[in-house]
Formats: sequence, structure tokens, C-alpha cells
Amino acid sequence: MLKKEKDFKIGIIDDHPQTAVSISQLLEHHGFKTFQAYNAKDAIEKCKAEDPDLILLDLKLGSKLSGYDVARELNNKKILFMTGFDVEKTKISKFKNVMGVLKKPVDIHNLIKKIRELCKIPEPKEI
Repeated sequence: MLKKEKDFKIGIIDDHPQTAVSISQLLEHHGFKTFQAYNAKDAIEKCKAEDPDLILLDLKLGSKLSGYDVARELNNKKILFMTGFDVEKTKISKFKNVMGVLKKPVDIHNLIKKIRELCKIPEPKEI
């Protein structure tokens, strides 16, 4: 049986609530289940409780802990980093659970395409 968007839960972690909510609403419009967290501590707790299929994780979380710290703690979860800054590819490559880096502002069409690719969801057929 092919999985569809409704079968996948995505965590959106960003210290700017309006960004997390906007991405969440767009993903929900495309059929995904989502939840948000706005700091590293809440992100770790929520992701352990919610068990998402994928986490969209901002690198700069505006606290002592960064997205790198969250990725290290959640090393059994698939993660896509989001950032408005340049990142060192060597630093990212050390994380086996990080599937890529999205540049902010996030292009929703590229995001949906990347999520479908990572979660092995076929493109919807046009009618």
C-alpha cells in the first residue's frame, strides 16, 4: 500500500513562531500532519513524544542550544535543517540523520518535493 501525505507527521522547529506556523499551515494544506516547537528544549521533548517521520529544524534557535544540539539529541530521526545563513558542509556531514539543508526563506514547492522524496511519497497524479 502506498503511503500518502496524511500518513506522515512532520515537526517544525523554529524560534520564530510565525515561521513555524506558516510552514505548518502550508504543509497541512498539502495533507501532512504537523506540530511545532519554538526552542531546543521543547523541540527535543515534543519530538520524543510525537515521534515524527521528519523534522524541519532551524539551525539558530536563539538559545544556548542550537539546531545542531537538537539533531545530536534526536539522532534516530530524519532531519532537514533550515537556515538563512551559510553552513559548513563538513559540519553537516557529521550527522547521519540530517538529510539536507534548506535555505530560508523556504520555497514551499521545493520543500514539498524534498519531503516527498525523503518519505518516499509518490507525486500526486494530475486529473
